[in-house]
Amino acid sequence: MTPLERLLAKLPNAKRTGKGWSACCPAHQDRRASLSLDEGQDGRALVRCHAGCTVHDICAALGLRVADLMPTADMLPPPKKAKDYAKRRIVAQYDYRDEAGNVLFQAVRFEPKDFRQRRPDGHGGWKWSVKGTRVIPYRLPELLAEPTRPVVVAEGEKDCDNLARSGVLATCNAGGAGKWTTEHAAFLRGRRVIVLPDHDEPGRRHAQQVAQLLHEIAESVKIVELPDLPDKGDVSDWLADGGTKTELEQLADAAPVWTPSAVDDMGPVLTCLADVAPRPVSWLWPGRIPLRRIALLVGRPGEGKSFLTIDAAARVTTGTPWPDGADCPQGSVLLISAEDDPADTIRPRLDAHHADVRQVHLLSAVRRLDGEGFHERLISLADVDAIETALVRLPDCKLVIVNPIGSFLGSGTDAHRDNEVRSILAPIAALAEKHGPAVLVVAHRRKGTGSIADDLALGSRAFTGIARAVWHLTHDHDDKARRLLLPGKNNLAPEASGLAFSIVGEPARIVWEQDPVAMNADDALAAESQAQDRKRGPEAQAQEAASAWLKATLAGGPRRTKELMDEWKNGHGGSERTLKRAKQELGVEAFREEVPGPWSWRLPGKDAKPPEDEKLGTLGILAETSGNLPGFDTNDPKKAKIQEPGTVGSEHVQMTI
Repeated sequence: MTPLERLLAKLPNAKRTGKGWSACCPAHQDRRASLSLDEGQDGRALVRCHAGCTVHDICAALGLRVADLMPTADMLPPPKKAKDYAKRRIVAQYDYRDEAGNVLFQAVRFEPKDFRQRRPDGHGGWKWSVKGTRVIPYRLPELLAEPTRPVVVAEGEKDCDNLARSGVLATCNAGGAGKWTTEHAAFLRGRRVIVLPDHDEPGRRHAQQVAQLLHEIAESVKIVELPDLPDKGDVSDWLADGGTKTELEQLADAAPVWTPSAVDDMGPVLTCLADVAPRPVSWLWPGRIPLRRIALLVGRPGEGKSFLTIDAAARVTTGTPWPDGADCPQGSVLLISAEDDPADTIRPRLDAHHADVRQVHLLSAVRRLDGEGFHERLISLADVDAIETALVRLPDCKLVIVNPIGSFLGSGTDAHRDNEVRSILAPIAALAEKHGPAVLVVAHRRKGTGSIADDLALGSRAFTGIARAVWHLTHDHDDKARRLLLPGKNNLAPEASGLAFSIVGEPARIVWEQDPVAMNADDALAAESQAQDRKRGPEAQAQEAASAWLKATLAGGPRRTKELMDEWKNGHGGSERTLKRAKQELGVEAFREEVPGPWSWRLPGKDAKPPEDEKLGTLGILAETSGNLPGFDTNDPKKAKIQEPGTVGSEHVQMTI
């Protein structure tokens, strides 16, 4: 009985009321049926006396314990959440039978999708635990009945049953991928085994595990990857699409016998370079954008990065030579873009560049299945399986464009952490190597200046580190209508020349110049810095000089304020106002070693040790001196000001009391 049924058996006069029951409370003289009963979502019996009797009193009057109101472990499987009891229902049961055909345990499938295992309790019921039960493969009696037939190892019980209906002898382990053990393998000693992995990474790992444990036990082991499986598909999907026993036998005959690697899977993976056949670098754009690798395009917003990617896509789809005359291999393009609308921006620009739009495919979302059915969400580079499926469907893909990279890292990725960026880009680099396209990643440039252009790519240095070629796009400072495509790093070829283009027409398109540009990205960055210096004028340059001098001077430790001022004015001809602005820019701290006493400056930093008076704080100073310090304004009873002599504006410290 369930706990509620046990209660109702003790209350023969209980009546149904809506979703629950009502009865006279046995713990007091009840004439109005004040006891309410119901079943909780987790299977427990819910009891309430509206006259105020406690649960303990009610159970005692019925000869029950409070524990009798709770479900026992053999009634329902342990859910992840209590509310799941009400939602789940059993949709399939798979018997694991021993050599004599006796049920040792069951694998039970629930809807929403979940699996549990249970064993007979010896009294006609079930115990939701298989601890101590023998480990056996599924359909063991069928395996033993035909000892000479090849055996297929699938990943799930449903797959085995579907294979059996097709005339194939099949088995699996309970618990799904990763749960095959030496105990399972022992039942297949001397057998010819065919392993069918599901079409996902866990399925492939599981197949390797099964093959490893069957090596030297089975007569032979073959791993057969079924053709045309959908993402995360399995042999049941293949059979539903028309696959047959004969086709499976043909695939198995053509597959090689599995052999283990020379090195243990858990140890180091060593490759002798004598076994590596050399091959030349393959290029999408010779010397500039390599195939099978990641290339990076860096520029500020509005420089024309998206136009450049559209021009590249158009050339790839039509086989039109590159602007420098180099041959362009023809193929399809996979576009992963977030900033431009497909209808009013991407398609018109492709048309303006004479692209074959039948060869351009936009990957913007991924469809997933969960307990509530299918739903779509925006793609991210973490969806490696979806991107690979797209590449499989586009076997002639020559170019993948990611524009911009920041929109596709995923919400949980910190673009400024090398390890997180590499964890996202490394699988994409592996896909490029496996399937052959060039991957052109668009990145924004950070604000500020420097001497090395590659260091200005927004985010972690892992972006430029993992890319094999980096290109920078910038305006020509002497001609704002002219864009410059300039080389940064290139690990695979000598530095190529820069190129120039303009964006003209309506709809807009790129027009390239024939002559190369004799500069690289670092040259352009230096010219940009010089132009900014000229634009800022002498006052800004003077402040930069003051900041550099002050930082260097204070690097050796604190200095008295008056000494600094005298040295700056007399030795360098600078103004006091300029030095104070440099102080503010650097965050230099002003302090007194003793009060009253002279002021000093020091560089900010967590290791700086303030004097004892400063540790005490402004409020402590005020408390000790009763407001009699020079420099304090105590006319206002609510405010006090302490000001370093000679400071102006916002450089004083003010604290509200």
